[in-house]
Amino acid sequence: MDFARAARGAGLATLLGAAAGCGGSGDETCAPGTGDGTLMLVVTGHDPAAVSIGGVAGVQTTSGMFTVAAGPHAITAAPVTSPQTGITSQVFAATVDHPTACVHMGATTVVNVTYALVPTSGMLWAGVSNTPDDSTLLGFRPEAVAATGMTTADVATNTGGSDGFTFDRDGNMWVLGGTTADPPVARYPASMFASGGDKVPDVIIDSPSFGDGIPGPKALAFDASGNLWVSVVAADKVVMFTAAQARAGGSPIATVERTGIKSPQGLAFDANGNLWVAAHDDDAVVRIDAGHLAASGTGFDLAITAQSPPPVVGTLPPPISLAFDVAGNLWVNYDGTIASLPFVEQVGTGTKTLTPAIQIVTDVATLPVGIAFDQSGGLWLAHAVNKFARFDAAQLEMTGPVAPSIVITSPDVGSASWFAVYPAPDFTPLYHRVP
Repeated sequence: MDFARAARGAGLATLLGAAAGCGGSGDETCAPGTGDGTLMLVVTGHDPAAVSIGGVAGVQTTSGMFTVAAGPHAITAAPVTSPQTGITSQVFAATVDHPTACVHMGATTVVNVTYALVPTSGMLWAGVSNTPDDSTLLGFRPEAVAATGMTTADVATNTGGSDGFTFDRDGNMWVLGGTTADPPVARYPASMFASGGDKVPDVIIDSPSFGDGIPGPKALAFDASGNLWVSVVAADKVVMFTAAQARAGGSPIATVERTGIKSPQGLAFDANGNLWVAAHDDDAVVRIDAGHLAASGTGFDLAITAQSPPPVVGTLPPPISLAFDVAGNLWVNYDGTIASLPFVEQVGTGTKTLTPAIQIVTDVATLPVGIAFDQSGGLWLAHAVNKFARFDAAQLEMTGPVAPSIVITSPDVGSASWFAVYPAPDFTPLYHRVP
């Protein structure tokens, strides 16, 4: 059946049934009635869908007709992803024209669910600086970075900075200001990234909890509850804003502050909700247990210092950024040495020193900052000027000097820094995974 055509031709009774008490202030006029009516679900934009109808079992993946009890029925539609194709997937989000559908006995109520592409999805995003057009964030389609070569960005935007950037679950971009004149933390709606150019944030967080020191905020991470964590370098702390505070913006006081972490930079949550921090000036990666993240405090539960293997044993350079792989191993950029801290070594309290079995030594011209896994298990990082690179999954089992499998050269890049994809790979604990 052509449900869209059927919806258009359903007649006056149908339209009145759909309009009365469907969404907005009319909901309270839709009281449960007697008998049954028909709910016509019309889905467009993506197949399959993921729609839930109050009073109807299961998740609906396509258009359909449903006999339901007269009265109000909640309609929700979850985001859906396209099948995996290479390094990332596209996400489609839905708009429901009547989130509460009022069904009348003997009548048909039409509910339209329209899916549309989330523009930040399906791309590799790179934070950049020193670009010819002052862009700070570049988006590259997977096919443009599938092999070594020269390419240009598909989307070039200016968000006033891109240090430690991340996504929320809806694909909105959260970034840190590049200068003291920029908002310290800003959110840019996903819809803005359908095209390039200068962007204006819809949420700004300028908190006194950031202090006045320079450098200030460095990296962002969401926990599983949607709370936003920020590392603040000069203040030697990480701070947390609740999901409600983050959405509201303004100048909130952080709900939680964890102090005593010297020059914190990259942040990452593991699958158990523990927070890992690259404590740059401690030359360590530290863990704050999930149970200690609900309240302010000082210090951490575990600090891991990494060292190089014989014959020349020494502490690895200060850590900058972090990322978890499919096995739960924690990958660390030690200022050019990319090492893996095995899952089995992430336990315990106090301090420990490890000699990671996997230590990839990048070329002297490589200037990595942030690291990020893609959907296929490859790891992206900055390379030399105008370049960024990828180690494939097989290379991440090697140690010593390793040349990346892909090196991308682009005149748009300038100097690359942090990387991310939306949706996050489903094997990671990142908040912006899409089920």
